Amino acid sequence: MPQAPEIFKRSLDDIKLDGLPPRDDPGFEDAVLLTLTSQYAAKGYTAAIVVQDGHVLGVAVPQEGVEPKQYILGLLEHRFLEDALPALEIMAEMTDDPEILYNYGVCLSEMGRVEESVAPLKACTEAEPDYAHAHAALGFSYVKLGELDKAESTLCDAAAKLPDDLWINRNLAGLLAKRGKHEDAKPYFERALAANPKDVGTLYGLALNLEELGPQNHEQVIGIYQRIIELEPNSPIATEAKKALSRLAQGSMKEKADGGLRMDAVMYMTGAFETFANMEQQELAKVVFEIAKLGESGLSINDPDKRYTLKSLDGDFSGLQLLSMMHVGLKQIDPSLDTQSGLDAEYDAAKTMAGK
Repeated sequence: MPQAPEIFKRSLDDIKLDGLPPRDDPGFEDAVLLTLTSQYAAKGYTAAIVVQDGHVLGVAVPQEGVEPKQYILGLLEHRFLEDALPALEIMAEMTDDPEILYNYGVCLSEMGRVEESVAPLKACTEAEPDYAHAHAALGFSYVKLGELDKAESTLCDAAAKLPDDLWINRNLAGLLAKRGKHEDAKPYFERALAANPKDVGTLYGLALNLEELGPQNHEQVIGIYQRIIELEPNSPIATEAKKALSRLAQGSMKEKADGGLRMDAVMYMTGAFETFANMEQQELAKVVFEIAKLGESGLSINDPDKRYTLKSLDGDFSGLQLLSMMHVGLKQIDPSLDTQSGLDAEYDAAKTMAGK
């Protein structure tokens, strides 16, 4: 099995080796380098050793050993952050390798040493200006530190360099939304979704952002929240989506009371036109009758969490969806009927949208 490299940093004051001159001798540092290099060579190691700022830093690799950077990245991959950090610190002092600087900064940030993470991440972006993820990590450190102007600028740089990256676009969108820049945030949410249309975190962020942009987006917002529930029905974020749907439903009822349309009902009716389009009259009547029987016990039209099932149709439905479907079904059976649902205006709007 390949051996791990030795990566070390020691104070020159603590070095105790046979044959060294006194600590204050001008040749002390060179003697330390020569002695340590010789000792490692005698063991079959390849060693790179330097003296810097009163310390001796070294990387020594056995003949059958793992390359140092590969070893460190392996520690990080398996989340051994505390083991990787000292090695990263030493390697960062010995080399300007962008990958080492990037991982050193990220490791510091993840271990809660956010302020210290800025220097290596900045050094990485200076050594490799096109290293998009380094710009993103630096921007995220600025977010944690509350330096939002710097964070926004840095994350914008990252998004320009890697425009299709989910993580970069989602974090930039979230920052812009947090700063009240909802119009600016929207395209970055959309870019993130293009990278992964099933990412519920991005979907939730987009829905909240669209809500802030105004009620004209509520139809789309409702669809997004429903999509989140469909993708991860038992997750905490689905719970939040259900709460949001309930809040929107209550808002829609207020709008209805003030003379506005319930756009969720309009969309349910539009869907009902499609569902009923190829049904025979007898089959349609069966669906309407079943909904009417459920309605005798009361339908919770303002609680989207409450779901109902039908024997005559697959799926589960909210109370408002069933009421909307019943209205459409009754009107198709007899256009002169008064459904007493209070949704006549929504029905007229849905008919127009469906081209009926």
